[in-house]
Amino acid sequence: MFLARTREEFLAVGVDVMVQEALKITMANIDLGPKQSSFLVQANSLDALPRMIEQGMKFDVMLLDGDHNYHTVSQELKYLDALINPTGIVLIDDVYGRWSERDLWYVERPGYEENKLATPKIDTEKHGVKTAVDEWLVVHPTWSMTQPIMGEPVMLTRTKP
Repeated sequence: MFLARTREEFLAVGVDVMVQEALKITMANIDLGPKQSSFLVQANSLDALPRMIEQGMKFDVMLLDGDHNYHTVSQELKYLDALINPTGIVLIDDVYGRWSERDLWYVERPGYEENKLATPKIDTEKHGVKTAVDEWLVVHPTWSMTQPIMGEPVMLTRTKP
C-alpha cells in the first residue's frame, strides 16, 4: 500500500460478513513497517464499526465491502468521521456495479444462508450503494469520491480545508 509508505505509523482494516481467501492473501502480503499493521474483521459492519469507535480506533485505510444495499451502506457511512484519520481513505465496493441503484442482501444470497453475520433485510424507499454514497456526500461536503482505477472500488477522502 503506497499510503503506508507516506507515514511512520499506519493502520488499515477491512470489514466484511464473509472474508474471502483472496483478500486474506492480499492483506497478508502487504509489506508494512514496524509501526504499521492491517487486519480483516469478519463481522457485521453495523456491529463492528460502533465497537471500534468505543475502543478509540482510528484508521488510515478502511475497506467496506459488506451488504450491498442502501440501508447498510448509509448506516456504515455515519461512522466514518469518527473512524478515519484526517488524511485517511475509505474504499467502497459496488458503487458503480450492479448494486449501485438496487439492493443485495446477503441473507438472501446463495452461499450465505447460514451466515449469522449478515444484516436482516430491511425494506427502504431508497436502494443501492451509489444512492447511499451520493446522499452522504451531499450532507458531508468535506468528503469527496474519486475512482483512482477503472472499475471498483471507489475511494472516499476528506477534502483539504
